[in-house]
Amino acid sequence: MNDLIPRPSSILADRDGQITPARRKYRRVRHDRPEPVEIVPAVPDRALNAHLWVRHPQDWYVEESWVDHRFFEEEDFEGSIYDPACGLGRIVEAARAAGYNDAWGEDLVSRSMFCDRAVDFLSEEARRRAPDNICCNPPFRKSREFVIRARKIARRKVAMILPLSWISGDRRSRWLERTFPRRVLIITPRPSMPPGPVILAGLKARGGRVDFAWYIWERNYVGEPSFGWLRRKR
Repeated sequence: MNDLIPRPSSILADRDGQITPARRKYRRVRHDRPEPVEIVPAVPDRALNAHLWVRHPQDWYVEESWVDHRFFEEEDFEGSIYDPACGLGRIVEAARAAGYNDAWGEDLVSRSMFCDRAVDFLSEEARRRAPDNICCNPPFRKSREFVIRARKIARRKVAMILPLSWISGDRRSRWLERTFPRRVLIITPRPSMPPGPVILAGLKARGGRVDFAWYIWERNYVGEPSFGWLRRKR
């Protein structure tokens, strides 16, 4: 069917991340994906650069590329690296660029060449190759479940991009304390993390309103975490 890519101020995306029109001023392209899901500014009259978007139905959000490349410059790994929610594949791509050739990804929906297969990471039936390390930007609603499963599977390290507020929130911080993270790297400047369809529409990621950090666990580590900053290079 003929779908349309709209102007940035109003975007529709189907459940697999394809773009369909919401208003005028567009050009025509071809896609074959039905069931559009609205990804429009949550406050219609708000400035575009505020980047407040309706929540993606599968919690698919994309971090800026520098977040991943800087992470692999700062954190060392041994063995394979697996991303169970790889999305556009930015973590896998950054890992390979850093010299970790045994890096691969999976996701609930295959959205890029970096996704080896479409599979639910939390499914008990999903058979997978046992990775040495798991690095991931998990779906927000299932972040805790992803951490729990990843720590059971990974033989060396688990690294997750999670909201910095996990440190201060009472319930999450108490749970987090019991998991004994080894390091927390606060991402600065604050990254923008829009829904995937926004990136596919060609919009630039900017105006982030939530603070994030890389949380890192090492198998068999018990103790207090260390804190640092992961800064974007100037």
